[in-house]
Amino acid sequence: MWQSYFNGLLVTAGLIVAIGAQNAFVLAQSLRREHHLPVAALCILCDILLVSVGVFGLAAVLAENPLLLKITRWGGVLFLLFYGVIALRRAARPKALLEDTQRGPRSLRSVLLAALAVTL
Repeated sequence: MWQSYFNGLLVTAGLIVAIGAQNAFVLAQSLRREHHLPVAALCILCDILLVSVGVFGLAAVLAENPLLLKITRWGGVLFLLFYGVIALRRAARPKALLEDTQRGPRSLRSVLLAALAVTL
């Protein structure tokens, strides 16, 4: 039992330590001191939800229901296409980073929506 517990802790630590899009976003918000606590709380809640869904067998549910699997697959495709278009638009503007640093603080709602997009 303890071996499984420690394996779970190591896997979780590996997920948290790796600097991905979510961790980079949380760090950026913290450095700006722009709604950093709500962003971190939302990311923690989303991580708990996603890990719980994975542990309790979403794959088994999707394997049993082909329609749900199709909806999930195409929803993911649409999300990634949308995210890719947004990234391409940002990359096409050479002064995008300068504009981002010169504007004022963003609203809590817009920051939390961005955190959801990065997390999910």
